[in-house]
Amino acid sequence: MTELILDGEQTIYQVRDTYLQLKSIMNESKGLSLSLPQIQECDCAFVQLLLWVKQEAERQQQPLHFLQPPAALVELVSLLGLSDVLFAPNQEMLNG
Repeated sequence: MTELILDGEQTIYQVRDTYLQLKSIMNESKGLSLSLPQIQECDCAFVQLLLWVKQEAERQQQPLHFLQPPAALVELVSLLGLSDVLFAPNQEMLNG
């Protein structure tokens, strides 16, 4: 399983580069852990990227872990009504 640490800003301005990085990892890996606690700012474009990652992991039948999502991301996902999709109880979201 590959772990990728995302940090700083993850907004519409960075999502393309992050997408290309994730796409490459998803094609070469047997699973993905996204370490998220160092993200300082994010927007809806990043949430769309997380939805794509989740869909791609399911399509490839690979494990996916969101590690320590920051409160701002959890709140944004909740405001968009996507908590059950991204951070559902059966989704592995590790806080420790």
